[in-house]
Amino acid sequence: MLPFLSHSDSIACHHMINQMIQKEFIMRNAEKVSFNAQAILFDMDGTLIDSSQACARIWGRWAEHYGLDKKAVIHQSHGRRPEDTARSILGENADIHAAVELFTQEEAKETEATTIAGAKALLEKIPQGKWAIVTSSTESIAKTRLQYCQLPFPQALITAEKVSQGKPNPEGYLKAAQDLGVDIQRCVVFEDALGGIEAGHRAGAKVIVLATTYPALAFPNELVIKDLEAVDVRLNEVSGELEILFSSVY
Repeated sequence: MLPFLSHSDSIACHHMINQMIQKEFIMRNAEKVSFNAQAILFDMDGTLIDSSQACARIWGRWAEHYGLDKKAVIHQSHGRRPEDTARSILGENADIHAAVELFTQEEAKETEATTIAGAKALLEKIPQGKWAIVTSSTESIAKTRLQYCQLPFPQALITAEKVSQGKPNPEGYLKAAQDLGVDIQRCVVFEDALGGIEAGHRAGAKVIVLATTYPALAFPNELVIKDLEAVDVRLNEVSGELEILFSSVY
């Protein structure tokens, strides 16, 4: 506790100092960055849309069914396929098919989602065939939420059913690049979750992290943006590549 301060004043002071440190970190590290890429590969939840409240309710009810701690289950589920979450929590000997079926039933009750700032405007600038979505959601729920948020559908939509291994395995991003006919090393991945960030790096892509789920300070070794309003895209008519410009990267 700081000297000569009450307990409440000390807490307030520590909070103010922490805010100042974070502000200084952001101001010191903000810079303009640009990349050329053959395609952009987006995660969905936390990157293009925010369905965190719906997901919390879904996994909360799922956890209740199995008598598990809701917060622990919700924390483990972000950015992972339902199958992978169920297996990691219940163990290999559990009836994973039944667990996923229960999740699917609960998921069907929740279609609510909001759009991440800048997502709609950005997607409308990118030509079809130059972007994809790689999500741990099922195809049904991915399409439902994209439609709910009035976002365009990509030419390549890689969902939970289309890969044998979910994030952090790079299979989804590698498949997206293959489906678009581009070199993964000439792609930029946008992600918000730890597993997805690892998957993008392991695939060989350039990774940009959105500070929509975790604060920018959580990713000292990554290029981080606040949201998609920080991004602009232009098509180079000569090279056929995308020019991706960032107003600021932390």
